[in-house]
Amino acid sequence: MLRRARAITVRSVSLACASVAVILGCDASEAPRANQHSDVDVRIASFSPAMTATLVDLGFEHAIAGRSPWCTDVSKALPVVGDFREFDAERILLVRPTHIVLQPPLSGLDAALTTLATEQGITLVPIRIDRMKDVRSFVAEIAKLNMHTERVQSRLASLDAMPSISADDPRVLLLVNAEPMLVAGAQTYLSDLLPIIHLQNAMGREGWIESSHEALGLLEPDLLLGIAEHEDNLATLRRSLEAVPCRAARDRRIVVVVAGELLRPSTRALDAIKALEPEIARVLAVETGAKP
Repeated sequence: MLRRARAITVRSVSLACASVAVILGCDASEAPRANQHSDVDVRIASFSPAMTATLVDLGFEHAIAGRSPWCTDVSKALPVVGDFREFDAERILLVRPTHIVLQPPLSGLDAALTTLATEQGITLVPIRIDRMKDVRSFVAEIAKLNMHTERVQSRLASLDAMPSISADDPRVLLLVNAEPMLVAGAQTYLSDLLPIIHLQNAMGREGWIESSHEALGLLEPDLLLGIAEHEDNLATLRRSLEAVPCRAARDRRIVVVVAGELLRPSTRALDAIKALEPEIARVLAVETGAKP
């Protein structure tokens, strides 16, 4: 069970260090120092599913020594060491990471985690990932760990080459949850991805917007797109989009897909958005009479 970060005091971290040192039969201070590693001895504890997905996508699954409860891209046998709210000091010491990657809460890094990292020579890599530019920042940080592979270079190039919004592109409404209705607005990573497939966001408000059918209908989007994490969510998303009072719904310009990779900001989202392009082109072509 994860130990609440706010409940972990500096004293309890020190006690955890001492107990783990006894278990390991050595001084905990002998843990690998962050500035004394090569590309083969980097050990990463990831508190973030999105960061874990990016690490795996970049080919560094072998470097992941610990995970969050929500990291589904790695073996369940890996120890659960923490997430953005809480961490387990004893498990962190047992997996002996050189780095901890995490998305810190708005309140900032937990003081006990910072103390633990300082005492053990663990490098914290705290990056809030709200936009695709933040994903790029994370990839760039990984590249600094003597891990600048061809795959990393390719992903950095793709992120740098992301197109800008075109005023001529069709406007799409992005629904990610039906009850309540939750829409991806401007200044989100999903909105950032749209120009890749020649779309722009119909929702001009920033962030993740909880709305109603009537309010969304007033936006008069050209296309309605529902993104589900599981098959079980498809029917509910489709019904919700069909009930939006707008021409796109009446003309059945609706695409609903299972695309879990689009529901977390990682490098894998680049491929996931491109995979939607043929179906979106087909649905839009029905309206215009053009060939997809």
